[in-house]
Amino acid sequence: MKVSRLAFLAALVGACPAAASPAGDIAGTWECRQPGIEYRNKPPILYVADSVGDPSQVTIEVDGFAREIYGRSEVAADQGGWWKVKPAQGQEFMIRPDGGAKQRTPAMGLRFVDSKSDYRCLRLPPSGAQGLPPLAPQVVPFEPQGGPPSGEPGVQPTDVPGVQPTDVPNEGAPVKKE
Repeated sequence: MKVSRLAFLAALVGACPAAASPAGDIAGTWECRQPGIEYRNKPPILYVADSVGDPSQVTIEVDGFAREIYGRSEVAADQGGWWKVKPAQGQEFMIRPDGGAKQRTPAMGLRFVDSKSDYRCLRLPPSGAQGLPPLAPQVVPFEPQGGPPSGEPGVQPTDVPGVQPTDVPNEGAPVKKE
């Protein structure tokens, strides 16, 4: 029974080209760095977009690399988990998505044939996403109802220099001063 299930799953995966391509896993904007190189706030950027209708292709653009690479690109499996990317314009390169489940930020390796070392690329958040936690809610000053206006909307008597909290009139019981 288990053998037939495995055979069915293997046949299903073999018939589905989308499962054989990392196109969906690598779509996005990637910041790439080589170890030991200072980029002065402008590291190379790799833009990857899915090509509609063909899971074996992606659209590639780069910014900040010392080469020009762009256009619809063929993606094919290579050895050791690497994928060969052949762009419409520019030099071929290799990528290897890191499948570490413990990573907060998706990562991948990028390698050019003539490069001395690999790039380590981290996916940047989408342009609409916020990287920072939301700010604390703003406190809206309390304006007592029925009291005389304080001169400026939102200004509390405790915000006025020289006025102590005990000088603020209290609705109800009179304030006793000694």
